[in-house]
Amino acid sequence: MYKEIKCIQCGKTLDYIKSADIQLGKDTGIFSDSGQWGAGTLYCDIYICPECGEYHFIKGEKKPEGELVKCKWCCKKVDASYPKCTNCGRSFDEKW
Repeated sequence: MYKEIKCIQCGKTLDYIKSADIQLGKDTGIFSDSGQWGAGTLYCDIYICPECGEYHFIKGEKKPEGELVKCKWCCKKVDASYPKCTNCGRSFDEKW
């Protein structure tokens, strides 16, 4: 879920990119020994600092989906609590 977070390097407010399952290690996925898709992943919120370019991965909390809105750019239904579309990254307020 989107939060206002400051960069630990320079103190600027981070830009939210998206929330995603990040793969841990190299033996997960379709061709893994375990044969389980998504095994060995960490759900996190991904941010970047607009000043120093530092990426920040913050442990995310999977939550029940809130109000969904249809993105006018990619037409996917996404959580309205985020400032940008979690699918295409465009701002909901951006003009045509």
